[in-house]
Amino acid sequence: MGKAFLVILLIAVAAFVAYKQVHKPPTDEELRVKSVEEAFISASSRFIGAAGGGTAAGLDEAEAAAIRVLKTRAELDRVEGALTEKKAIAAARELRGKIDEFIRKNDMK
Repeated sequence: MGKAFLVILLIAVAAFVAYKQVHKPPTDEELRVKSVEEAFISASSRFIGAAGGGTAAGLDEAEAAAIRVLKTRAELDRVEGALTEKKAIAAARELRGKIDEFIRKNDMK
């Protein structure tokens, strides 16, 4: 009985340590990139919704959303210049690809 309890306890401790290693909270740099990503998602969604309307008001909203998308790219430039962590840099590069692709597909300059 005592050996089985000890083995179960060791397995539980090992699982807890493995969980803590895998599931670390995001760092400040990762949170900054995530913030820019959320702004991009919001702006791109507004652009798509407004551009589909086809009305004059919708076109104005689409233009405002396009400006917001371009501003998120500029914000990413600013954030990306200060990054030092590999994981945050990789996330920023991936986001840059998404933003640039969206801009290219929607003929934004």
